[in-house]
Amino acid sequence: MTLFIKYFFSKTFFIFIGLVVGAYLSVSFVNYYFNVETSRDAPLSGEHKSFSFIYDELDRSYDVYIPKSLKKNAPVFFVFHGSYGTSQVMREATGYDFEYLAEENGFLVVYPQGYKNFWNDCRRSADYEANLKNVDDIGYYKQVINFVEKDFEIDKERVIAMGISNGGHMMFKLAYEAPELTLLHVPLVANLPINANNDCNISNKEVNILIFNGTNDQINPYDGGLVSLLGNESRGTVLSSKDTYSYWKNLTSSYKEEFYTFPNTDKYLSSIVTKKESTGSKVVALYSLVNGGHIYASPNVIYSPFFSGNVQDINTAEEIYSVFKRLK
Repeated sequence: MTLFIKYFFSKTFFIFIGLVVGAYLSVSFVNYYFNVETSRDAPLSGEHKSFSFIYDELDRSYDVYIPKSLKKNAPVFFVFHGSYGTSQVMREATGYDFEYLAEENGFLVVYPQGYKNFWNDCRRSADYEANLKNVDDIGYYKQVINFVEKDFEIDKERVIAMGISNGGHMMFKLAYEAPELTLLHVPLVANLPINANNDCNISNKEVNILIFNGTNDQINPYDGGLVSLLGNESRGTVLSSKDTYSYWKNLTSSYKEEFYTFPNTDKYLSSIVTKKESTGSKVVALYSLVNGGHIYASPNVIYSPFFSGNVQDINTAEEIYSVFKRLK
């Protein structure tokens, strides 16, 4: 019996060690594969705060970066995370670019938090709870704008909103259903859903909008098609980037369309950034991240191989700000 017990516990011990090591290696692989690395820490001069409140009987929250240089009646930049994301992760996923830019220019940065890490965008078939419960994210957005106006005296006429992936789709919802709230909409790695899967109230009103999409995006296909994330295809089919751009352009009185190629300044020699921009009653632009994946483009952040290709030839936050300055 003694030998059996020793054998049993010895074998159990090695099985336990094997499970622990296996779990560690799995976590390490996941952290590597889905990781986003920033080249710098958050700026030390400003202040980061978190706020929470009850809206529509749900616990909601948002984070704010308050630069030391914040001015009265300043613009405010909203930065929406993607699927499974958080307001804190979005700070890192954008390389703290908006915060450094805020220090230079005196505006406020807000990182909203989706319900259970998702936004209720326009894709009818999506299976995340924010969509299934039809969470009122438009109302939430309005409420947060009112809060930051009261707390920080921002200018409600100069609200800029950017979102990545699921957050990018939230930009389309804002543009469809509440275009008057936002001066400049900026969806990243997102295309409009096809009409059959679009459950937004479509106002067909013109807006200022900048679209940033990667041509090698394996999640949101640049040329349109089925959106797939980790095998989940419930988000349905989207239009191409070209058709998404054309939809918003055709709502405006466009008098000029220009094409521009940015200098290739990063180590990824096969990647470049091109811009097609229509100007007129509104600014509508498509930034194509050639050979770029499902990413936010910046020299200050590197996405892991899962996201299918980095582009560091532009700083997206700075590019957005440069267009915003033309709108003032």
